Amino acid sequence: MNNRQKRRVMLALMTLLLVLAAALSGCSGGNGNNGANAGNGTTEGSANGSANQAADDEADNAEPVKLKLAMWDTKTDLDFWTEKVKAYTAIKPNVTVEVEKVPDNSGQYLKVRLAAGDLPDLFFLKQNHFQIYKDALLPLDELDAAKNNKYPTKIDGKVLGVPLVSFAEFVYYHPSIFEELNLAVPQTMPEFMALMEKIKANGKYTPLSIGGKDNWTFYPLTEFGPHVLSGDTGYLAKIAKEKAPFAAGSTFDTIAKIVKEIADKKYAGPDALSISFDQSTQQFEAKKAAMIALGQWYYASYMEKVKADDDLAVFPLPFRNATSEKLTSLTMSDMNVGINKKSESVEEAKAFLDWMFSPEVYPEYITKVQQFSTVNGIESDLPFFNKWTAANPYEPFVYDGTDAGYAKVSSAAQYDPKLAAQEIFAGKRIDKVESDLNNKWAKAVEANP
Repeated sequence: MNNRQKRRVMLALMTLLLVLAAALSGCSGGNGNNGANAGNGTTEGSANGSANQAADDEADNAEPVKLKLAMWDTKTDLDFWTEKVKAYTAIKPNVTVEVEKVPDNSGQYLKVRLAAGDLPDLFFLKQNHFQIYKDALLPLDELDAAKNNKYPTKIDGKVLGVPLVSFAEFVYYHPSIFEELNLAVPQTMPEFMALMEKIKANGKYTPLSIGGKDNWTFYPLTEFGPHVLSGDTGYLAKIAKEKAPFAAGSTFDTIAKIVKEIADKKYAGPDALSISFDQSTQQFEAKKAAMIALGQWYYASYMEKVKADDDLAVFPLPFRNATSEKLTSLTMSDMNVGINKKSESVEEAKAFLDWMFSPEVYPEYITKVQQFSTVNGIESDLPFFNKWTAANPYEPFVYDGTDAGYAKVSSAAQYDPKLAAQEIFAGKRIDKVESDLNNKWAKAVEANP
């Protein structure tokens, strides 16, 4: 039992003793009505007052608690929660919450912290990271935040994370450039490739801005593309049982060829591998590029810098060859918040997590980030996305990103689809990339039947 728990027990015992003393005093005050009234009006009132005072003293003298909330470098989230946690301290003066920036969202940084037994009290997780951290996470089923969430992340039947947002993937574009060059929103992948060729031929704009220096920026293509093309929501579980899922003719192979064509034809500019993510967004925001492929989360960042969306629109990346095929866009829950079960302040961490998803806080957050709500009964105000998804409709494609088999195999094979895209972009032959991936994958499948 820690000092804080001991203090609470002592205060509870003191309060109980005071109440018992008051009751005994009331009984000894006489059997008449006057005695009873005196006991009820004076001694009992004194006991209640003492109990209330004890509770107040506990609140005033509560031991200070410092929580750490770790999240990756998404500026809107960092800014919002860094400011918002001050309001929590105003409610609970003994609790301070430090928002910690994680330098990557691939999980590598937190893996080091996991190995060292030094995880933050609360931290953001991607769906595919839960199998790695599941033994370190506190079950959240009892919390309102989990009960009210549309997409709680369950592993082995227990809720281990609650996502803050749900979002879709889009291609952002400038309508003014499309109008200037007489371009139409593409409905198929061949049309999308032809569109980039037309923009390049004009010579005035980069067709598609990609920050290839940061390999994670390839995620809409090589990480999500094979899922969407497969049409199988259990795609990850399926390939975890295959020894050569990256062979010629696979959905990965189809996307790899798209990446190679973008690289070879310079649709992302003369040297996309020298451009960082920040530089790629700056290029698009300055209207030097016609398009950029990113998730719904990018909109808030764009608005913060550009201040207006009058020359911004979106359409789904058309992963289909013909209009007779279904047009889908990958839609997923994200920014899952989990609690370190070894936190020294588990109860405070649980209380804070419930507060993050409360009606007093969550509506402001979800409207700020302009993504879809994950909380039942709370909807975000999304005029921009409502407008453009109505103009360019699609069906959501939601896949299972928490499969245990895939987590084991992909980890053993050290599979990184974004790195593979970067290698293809740099000129490595597709058959060589696929051969290397399949060799590692086959060994991992055999070792993890």
